Amino acid sequence: MKGIGIGVSDFKMLRVRDNYFIDKSLFIKDILDNQSNVALITRPRRFGKTLNMSMLRYFLDCNKKDTKPLFEGLKIMEQGEEYTAKLGAYPCIYITLKDVRGDNNEEMMMALQSELVELFIDHIYLLKSDKLEDVEKEMFNTILSFRANKIQLQNAVKLLSRLLYKEFDKPVYLIIDEYDVPLQSAYVEGYYEEAVKFLRSFYGITFKDNSYLEKTVLTGVSRVAKESIFSRSK
Repeated sequence: MKGIGIGVSDFKMLRVRDNYFIDKSLFIKDILDNQSNVALITRPRRFGKTLNMSMLRYFLDCNKKDTKPLFEGLKIMEQGEEYTAKLGAYPCIYITLKDVRGDNNEEMMMALQSELVELFIDHIYLLKSDKLEDVEKEMFNTILSFRANKIQLQNAVKLLSRLLYKEFDKPVYLIIDEYDVPLQSAYVEGYYEEAVKFLRSFYGITFKDNSYLEKTVLTGVSRVAKESIFSRSK
């Protein structure tokens, strides 16, 4: 008997448990068809954004093994080889910023650093790669061991995308869920100007002119601000 996966945002868990699932898999087709380098998806809270990002990751990520059964019977598998050939075709970076918040900028930065460490742990297998230089592994370990300074944190995701590109010889899909939570926290707690200065550089370095990326997909509740945090300051 099917159940209702209340609060479940992991696509694999939902499918393995055979919970009710409204087929939104054509969202994957929309992303693949989108010609923009960056796709920003803004919806209110509780609209299923995280579940869609999880579904996208399970479809694309070459590190997720045996995911084809998760998509059996869904509409994306009826769209022809042009799309089904993308199943497990790309290295992926998936990061959620939903917990990157704090009462002040220092706490927010610590939370971001913790998320980046978790992200690098997900890809710790790279340290055994013979395709990477020793200095690149040292840079990886700097993030992993909480020793990174602000500049290294700003460059962390771009570093990881370069290492994945070298390892798999394929461009990387970057998925950032709830990109705007740090900004909302900064605005509410009164350190917005300090936070936006860092985040503008962080986002700019991460996916602007990042030649190692196939595409970036972001979700949040806020549209891009008029001063655009996605532009690096001069």
